[in-house]
Amino acid sequence: MRLLLFIFLEVWLLPVQILAFVLIAVGVKRGAGTGVTVTAGKPHDTRHILHKAGYRPDEAVNQIGPHLPHRGPFVHWALGTVGLALRWSGWDSASLRYPPDRPAPIALFVHRRTWFFDQCLERAIQDGVKQVVILGAGWDVRGWGLLADRGVEVFEVDMPATQAVKKQAVAAGGLPMDAVRFVSTDFMEKTWLEAITEAGFDASLPTFFLLEGLIYYLDDASIEATLRDIAAAAPGSALAFDYLALEVIRGEEPHQKLHEQMVGRMERFAPDEPLLSGISTQGDAKGTMVEWLAGVDLELVEWEPFGSETDPFGGLVFAAVAVEA
Repeated sequence: MRLLLFIFLEVWLLPVQILAFVLIAVGVKRGAGTGVTVTAGKPHDTRHILHKAGYRPDEAVNQIGPHLPHRGPFVHWALGTVGLALRWSGWDSASLRYPPDRPAPIALFVHRRTWFFDQCLERAIQDGVKQVVILGAGWDVRGWGLLADRGVEVFEVDMPATQAVKKQAVAAGGLPMDAVRFVSTDFMEKTWLEAITEAGFDASLPTFFLLEGLIYYLDDASIEATLRDIAAAAPGSALAFDYLALEVIRGEEPHQKLHEQMVGRMERFAPDEPLLSGISTQGDAKGTMVEWLAGVDLELVEWEPFGSETDPFGGLVFAAVAVEA
């Protein structure tokens, strides 16, 4: 009965939902070359739908959404109807459940990633971190939601063009500007660490670093430099990130089809944000990650694969600054 009600609702709502996605695609094409992120849109849209469905309450997502690029009030409302249809029908679909069941397929990896990082943040706060640094923050609004009034200082780091648009959307949505410390840097004049230090970052305090949907857009040298900087943070510090399999990036077995899908999509909609790096998931993927982190003085706390347990197309990582013996 609930499935039938969901189908009935979608019969009426699907046309406006399709129109919303078309408008996003057209807007992305027209806005190419502005230096403003395109890839931050999907995580935002996912969390907006989850909010409307009642799975992950996040009013800040609802407030900022109408003011983000390629969205606007109509698109924001139309995408939200996907979540409303789930809420009104009460249908519990395995393909739309939150948090998604493991293993998370490619269609739900943003859902699973959101849940995983929320859990990492909760754990870090309980363990006593005093600062949270979100690198490549995009349209993330945890500073106004999950992290609000939690006794932590939040720093959001991003490229100048993206952060300028974010600040405008935050103000237009009525969110308090002082909830986070905005730190923009083009990484040419100064490093992200230099930039947050100038913004008031205290290197003596335990800190949680979040690199969500970031490292596959960085080259290997930049990833290593970033992780080594984090590894030098105060005792009790931790980080979380997601990654894609090197085989996905290179188009090698067993992920050639996924490579074609992802690279093709990026070339069409986000040509300025190419996928650059990955970490092999063949063989013992978890063991590979343990060794990879040890090479930059970090220790694995928790690891979860994307997709199949035997042939994951990437993974989720929660790691800690290594404790000196």
